Amino acid sequence: MSSEEVYKVARNIFGRYGAFFKAVVNEIGIDKTLELHAEAHKELGISTADMIKETMRVTEYDLDTLGPLLRDGNVSHGLITEMVKQPTSILLENYRCPVYDGYRMVGIDNTTAEALCQKGAIAKIGTTVNLLNPKLVYELSHYRLKPEECCVEEIKPI
Repeated sequence: MSSEEVYKVARNIFGRYGAFFKAVVNEIGIDKTLELHAEAHKELGISTADMIKETMRVTEYDLDTLGPLLRDGNVSHGLITEMVKQPTSILLENYRCPVYDGYRMVGIDNTTAEALCQKGAIAKIGTTVNLLNPKLVYELSHYRLKPEECCVEEIKPI
């Protein structure tokens, strides 16, 4: 599949997840739904770290290892991601994003979409990074305010 095809498939999947999320919010409220969203993503983070350890078998997961690994993971989900190496951190600038576009496609507002990304990304990717190297931390340091902006993820020492 081309990058564009992967993006379209992922956007549709995140749109469906967004529609489900909205239905759950209507039943149990936003706070509990976001809590469950984070719990599920933490489990994904644990299984992702296990899979990486099994397949990569490297001795140290430092910034030079994790930056490209996370960038490639983003690209495999249809994002357009540029990796920027800083003196003490790695930035991942995400431009085209099927998560953002999928949520917007089903009418999720920017505030809720940001909460979904902040809770989900920190739970999943933050857990993965922590399990691979407890001396590093992950954060979604900037969430796009407009579709033409980028989101910025950062991996840095604690």
